[in-house]
This record gives sequence, structure tokens and C-alpha cells, in this order.
Amino acid sequence: MKTVRENGIDGVGGLVAFTSLAVVCFIVWLATGLTTSWLIATLFYVAMASCFLYTTLIGKQKIWDQQLPQLTLSTDTRALDIGCGHGMVLFKIAHRLPAGGHITGIDIWRQQDQTNNSLATVTQRIHAEGLDQVAAVQTADMRELPFADNQFNAIVSSLAIHNVKPKTGRLQSLREIARVLQPGGQLVIADLGFSCNAYRQELTRLGFHDIQVTSTGVIGWWGGPWMPTLVLRAIR
Repeated sequence: MKTVRENGIDGVGGLVAFTSLAVVCFIVWLATGLTTSWLIATLFYVAMASCFLYTTLIGKQKIWDQQLPQLTLSTDTRALDIGCGHGMVLFKIAHRLPAGGHITGIDIWRQQDQTNNSLATVTQRIHAEGLDQVAAVQTADMRELPFADNQFNAIVSSLAIHNVKPKTGRLQSLREIARVLQPGGQLVIADLGFSCNAYRQELTRLGFHDIQVTSTGVIGWWGGPWMPTLVLRAIR
């Protein structure tokens, strides 16, 4: 499937867990003489796995298709995609950038974060789509960004910062974002709900303003409404 090849599956361990639980419950349902409670459990985990798969393949794209029209892009744009993975957001921005604008993507390319994740794959796609003058990617840790202070005027991150463990590492990543983002620069983060609420507090402390956190609804559920995707927008 083209979507899987281009964007990967986020947190594949979660999908495997839901699917495995559905299989176990189904086997127990058969072994216990088709007990209704085990059928319900089977359907519950099937629904969770389906919800997770939809969000990672389709929902996350819809989220950014809704958010990016609100991101101001110009010939002076110098954007950074934190934890770019396969480059879903990077490519969406690159195709919207006026001539002269540029976006850089960084990642540490861990397979458990996103399947088939690699610097070479994204670099090849940049070449294939003729975006060499518009986009570039490199290996870098978001906790120690290899960029100068105030180098960018727009920063985005899609479902990446929560992967940093422990919490102190996530807060360090936000401090690095504040360092490399120019005053007045735009920040847009899509991430798990429990993370975004913590980000709001730290960004307020770091001097960001116009901070807004909004729900993405069912298209951002990672198995159910108890694990939603939220979008945080702020100005440096």
C-alpha cells in the first residue's frame, strides 16, 4: 500500500498489541463455547486496532491537511520539522512553499517510532519529487538541535516529541525549540493528549503566547477517545 510505504505505521507495537489481544479473545471465545463476553472482548480489541490503523494511515494526514492552511508560508520561510519520520508533513509544506522558502527535517530514524523509517528513504523521495532546493533532512536529536539560535521562523512536529523518554527529555526538546525559533515564529505540534497538556505549561514558562490546544476528534484516536491526538499552536 502506497500510504504505508510513504508514511509508515506509527507506534506499530500498539497495533500489534491490540491485534494480538483480539486474536487471544477470539480463541478463548471459541474454546469456551462462544461465550458472549469473550465475543464482546474480541470485537472491542478489533475496534481498537481498526481505530489505531485508521489514525496512523489516514487520520494523521487529515489532521495536517486541516492545520497547514493556517500556517503562514512565504519566500522568507525557514521551517523545521521535528521528528519528521517519513516526511509526511515536510512534503506537504515543501509543496506549498513559495520559491525561496525552505524546510529542514530532523529525526533519529527509530523503527519502533515509525516503520521503515530512514534518512535514505526520505532523501531519495526529495530527489524524486524535485524538491532539492526546497527541502532537506538530517539526523539529529531534538534534545540537542544542531542549529543556531533563532534560525527558523516556523517549527512543526507530528506525533514525535512524546517518544522522548523520560519527561525531562521532552521538556528539554521544547527548550531547544524555543532556542532555534525566532521571536514571532510559529509553532504547531500534533501529539498525544497527555503530552500536549504538559507542553502548554512549559511553553508558557518559555515565553510563548497565543497558545491554543484543540482536539482533532475521532480521526486522531489511537485506539479510542482515551488516547486522542491534540494540536498545539503557539507564537514565540
